Amino acid sequence: MADKPRIVLQFKDCDFRHRKAMEILQAHSRTKTDFVVNALLHYISCPDAQNELSRDNLRKIIREVIEEMQAEGSLGTIAQAPKSSSVPPDAEELGDLMSAFRGR
Repeated sequence: MADKPRIVLQFKDCDFRHRKAMEILQAHSRTKTDFVVNALLHYISCPDAQNELSRDNLRKIIREVIEEMQAEGSLGTIAQAPKSSSVPPDAEELGDLMSAFRGR
C-alpha cells in the first residue's frame, strides 16, 4: 500500500478564526478533505474571494446593512457630523455609525 500524502494543521485556540474553522471541519467529519479542497480551489480561483474581508468591502457591507435597517425603521438615522480637518475620515465614519446605534 502506497503512502498517502498528508498535511497536519494546527489551530490556535486564541484566534477566533481558527476556532471557527475547526468547528466547521469537525461538523464535516467524513468529508473534511473534500471540504478543504473545495474551499481552497474557490478561494484561489474566485477573484473576489480574496477581497471579501478587505477593510473597504467590510465597510461597504456594514453601511448597506445599516441603511437597510434604517429603511425598515429598526434603526435610527445616521446623523452627519460637521466636517472637521482635525478628525480623521475613519473616525468620522465610525462616529456616524455609532450615532445610529445610540438613536435606537
